[in-house]
This record gives sequence, structure tokens and C-alpha cells, in this order.
Amino acid sequence: MRSCLETARRYAALAAAVLRARRAPFDPFKLTWILTERCQLTCGTCRLWAGTPHAGPSLEQIEAVLDANRQLTWLNASGGDLVERPDAPAVLERLVTRLPDLALLDFPTAGQDTAATLAALEPALDSPVPRLLVTVSLDGPDAVHDRVRGRRGAAARARATLRALQAVRRPGFAAYAGQTLSRLNLPPRAGGDPEAWLPEGVAARDVHLNLAHHSTHYYRNSADLAPPVEPALALVERVARARRRSLSPVDLIERRYWRLAERFLRDGDAGQRCGALRASVFLAADLTVYPCSIFDRPLGRLPHVGWSLRRLPELPGAREALGLVESRGCPRCWTPCEAFPTLLLRLGRPA
Repeated sequence: MRSCLETARRYAALAAAVLRARRAPFDPFKLTWILTERCQLTCGTCRLWAGTPHAGPSLEQIEAVLDANRQLTWLNASGGDLVERPDAPAVLERLVTRLPDLALLDFPTAGQDTAATLAALEPALDSPVPRLLVTVSLDGPDAVHDRVRGRRGAAARARATLRALQAVRRPGFAAYAGQTLSRLNLPPRAGGDPEAWLPEGVAARDVHLNLAHHSTHYYRNSADLAPPVEPALALVERVARARRRSLSPVDLIERRYWRLAERFLRDGDAGQRCGALRASVFLAADLTVYPCSIFDRPLGRLPHVGWSLRRLPELPGAREALGLVESRGCPRCWTPCEAFPTLLLRLGRPA
């Protein structure tokens, strides 16, 4: 059960965690955690399926990570597709009950199993976590999505899952279509109505856009997936016009993200000093720690430091990796997983 006081307390805990991260590294307030590499689709933008996808950590390992990092206030439970785990509801139950300060929980899904998605979400809906976000992958019109995702009917199933999620009524919960912009789903040149590039049957205001990136350790994909610049910017402008102008912190940061994304699309660099290893960190399905989802710089396995993110400096190469990140010696990505916590970390400060 939630209360106004508990919601305020958790948001205050997030603010305090951001201040801690400003003062010193290796105390991240956000964790991106790959809880399984399994997925029903064979996407062109991600090739986890091409090898032997890792099933993900056991429930006992999940409990160990959570119990050693109770200070976390923001968790991205990612994959693969989390709902492909048969024990997904139990996983979500651990996430929302073992992190007492958790203020924001978000996870993506391919949306191929509506019942499994709703069942996985149920423990979070009944929890005190004030902000819950689910994105259902939809990469454009049905034919485009099915081609990019490698399965006929994938778009129709994803849309059905999105509709079911949007019917859920719970303060602080929202579900969106997540569209990853790449050369696979956008025309090579701008022209025509960008509305035609959006998912069918989904309002533009309900679409969250992302940029395809190359990652050798996570997506294991090719390096030539970047979206054509002008079509991407045209679609971003179309979605921005449809979104309500609000003063919520999430919307303010998202608008800031896309203002800088224009620079990234044109120059390959958003001009921001990344917050990886300070604001955020990436934990792979096998419990190997990386600075982020893009920088292929393994620091070591979390169990080797007692499962604690605050002990990351004990891992070999951790401080060197931090130096590379903060001197802009990393790949200079602009993925929301790293960019959003970076923007929160830098709020009111120069880049």
C-alpha cells in the first residue's frame, strides 16, 4: 500500500542519492540490470538471440544483490525480456520489497505475452514504489516492426499488450510504446509525413523514442545501425508536438534529453560528461559489472565484492574505467539508460 508520506520519503531518498553521487563516485542511485537475455524475437537491432542467451541470475542471487544494495532508488529491470522468466512475478516481488527507498522502477518488454506481462507487473502495482514505467517495443508500422523484430504478428501482439497495460489504473503507473530509431525502420532521407513511421494504432503522445546503439558486450549487434539524421529529427519533432507540456521531472528531463540528442545525431557526441559509475551502473545477466550498456569494459563480477556496488573500487580496473568515462574516453553514447541519470546528476550544473 502507498501513502503520500511514503511517496514523499522515497522521492527525498532519490534526491539524497543524487547528491551523494555528485559528491563521490561508486555510489550509483540507478542500476540497469539484465535479469535475463531470453526473448521470443530475433531483432535486427539486438543479437542476444544469435548466441546462447543467459537465463539470468537465480532468485537467491537476486536477493543477495538487493540485500547488499538497499540504497538503490532507481532500477531498470531489463533483458532480453524479463517476462520470459517463468518466475518473473517472484522477481518483481523481490525488487519492490527488498529496496526500501526504491522510487522508480521501469522495465521494457517485447509485449509478446500479455498475460505474462500483467502477471509480472502485479507485485509492483501492489507495492509502495511511487513511479512504475513499462515500455512495449514497437518499432513502427506493423510490417516494419515485424521485419525488424524477425517475427510475423509481433506488432499486433505488442499492441495488444500495450492496450492491456494502458487499461491499468494505478497512480504513478504509465505504459508507453518504445520505438528504437535505426536505419532499419526509418527512410534514408526526410520527406513525407513522419506520422507514417510511427506504430499503427498508437497515439504519438504515447510513444517514447530511443536511438539504436552499438554494443559488443550487451546487444552484440553491428555498428552501422544509427538512424538517418534528418528523418530521426523529424520524427522526434512530431512526437514532441504531441506530448503535453508538463512540469514533471520526468518530462523535463526527457525534453532535455532530446534537445541534446539533436547534437548527438549530428556530431556523435551530446557534449555531456557521462554519469556512468557515479549516477548509474550496468549489471549483466551473469553478474559482471560494466560502466554502462555500451562501454565494453568489464570490471569484474559483483559477487567478488560481497555483492555491493559501493565496493566496486575493489574490482581491478574500476578506477581506470571511471577515469575514462569522466575524461570522455568512452564510446560517447546517448542511450536513455545512461543519459537520463546523467542529466539528473548534472541538473543545474554545466556539462
